[in-house]
Amino acid sequence: MGLRKAVLIILSCTIFLLCPFIAHAAEEVDALPAALQYIRPAEYEAFFGSRIQRTMSLLATSTETRRNPVSILFWGQSIVHQDWTKLVIEDLERRFPHADLTWENRAIGGFTAPSLVRTSVHDLYPTYPDLVVFHVYGGEKDGELERIISNIRRYTTAEILVYTHHVAQYADVGTEKFQQRYDGAEKSAALMRHLAQKYNCELVDVREEWKQFVAEQNIEYRDLLRDGIHLNDTGVSLMAALISRHFRFNPNFPAGWTDMVRTYEAARSLDEGASDEITLSGPEWERKGATVIGTSKKGRLKLTFDGNRIDIITGQADSTALGTARILIDGKKPSSYPELAEFTRTTTPLKSWMPAIKRVGHRKKLLIEDWTLRLIENNEDASEFTYEVIGSETGHDGYGSSKELFVSKSGRVVIDPRDFMINTWTETYFKVHHEPGFEVTWSVQPLYKDVYAPSLLTYEGAMEIVTAAKLLPKGMHTIEIIPNGDGPVPIRGLRVHNPPMK
Repeated sequence: MGLRKAVLIILSCTIFLLCPFIAHAAEEVDALPAALQYIRPAEYEAFFGSRIQRTMSLLATSTETRRNPVSILFWGQSIVHQDWTKLVIEDLERRFPHADLTWENRAIGGFTAPSLVRTSVHDLYPTYPDLVVFHVYGGEKDGELERIISNIRRYTTAEILVYTHHVAQYADVGTEKFQQRYDGAEKSAALMRHLAQKYNCELVDVREEWKQFVAEQNIEYRDLLRDGIHLNDTGVSLMAALISRHFRFNPNFPAGWTDMVRTYEAARSLDEGASDEITLSGPEWERKGATVIGTSKKGRLKLTFDGNRIDIITGQADSTALGTARILIDGKKPSSYPELAEFTRTTTPLKSWMPAIKRVGHRKKLLIEDWTLRLIENNEDASEFTYEVIGSETGHDGYGSSKELFVSKSGRVVIDPRDFMINTWTETYFKVHHEPGFEVTWSVQPLYKDVYAPSLLTYEGAMEIVTAAKLLPKGMHTIEIIPNGDGPVPIRGLRVHNPPMK
């Protein structure tokens, strides 16, 4: 075994073992193995985590009797799809075992920013997580990279962690083409640093730390890669360690997130007779600890709020058979809002992981239904094809061509030709042909609930978050929760999300 190979094996194992410790090195110095020398503390490490303190507060303050729900979305391209994301989650689960942590990886390999910005309406904004961990290539010149980040700020209250490109090393090292690619990545890193500051994102400067690591360990960039750009096991472990150490809780950092996410106590109205936040009207509102419980059809819990998302925080009740309640927003069922439904990502072309259609739009209010696009004719290289579109509730909704903008008869489906991934490139790259009859499917996902049906919480301090509506039109709204009289309806509070960009 060569010396370099032996060193890399040791480094890979060491970094992997460090991942659970790196993120809170300052708090547990004595617990760190001597091998911590392989990753030098960063220059501004004391400030790591300062831009994701809502997420960190929810994680770090969870206890056996207060399990805070926390959601994380990993989003980007193939580098984000690699297993370093699982190592980061394993680290968080080990460090914060009492948090109710959910996560999802929706990265799409090969989708640069100009493509990814098209899928964002299906993958990103409706998900509305607490934290987005994001990285992508491209989009610097025409603004798609910035638009993705600004739209997260415009449509959600999610915190954002971004990172700069690691250093790729293709076989053409030393050539003019390699230098152009390297210089482009340097400029991209500079732009990402600017965007992180502009949009208040947590920045992991992977590129500079990657260079430092390679120089100090006297290895080459290709020693961290399985090809010219994707990470090998050592690279995966290093990426996980560099990102994990940004997940720090520091209660002394400013809590700017309180301007975006605010929780209203339901019991305050009963305790103080307050009428400036949540108000309770009608008979039979009782209190159990921090929870108010309604049983009468004549009762109403009401809040006027400024934001585009409203969550109900379930409380506890003595009964084992809970009731339900109607939800009204501005006097209407949430389902009546055309904005409160969106399409899911479409299924893929043959042998591909990419969505067959990057974005499916609509001009009319959606029904909760499933949709099918079926090929009718497709020429040899897929440069032109025709299709029909059918909704499970709408029915047959028109014929289209890959050369023209398609607007269905109902207005519930709009497809721009540039969004098709059933095309010449797909058929050439994957060496398949989509015959007539091939189907692409997608569904409509509701972003609301018309009925509040709380779960029975089984232990003291348990918490359930029920989203009544998300992606509402911005501005002032009034929510009313009205018991149906079929059993007790416990409510601990309401949580309002108000995105920072208008």
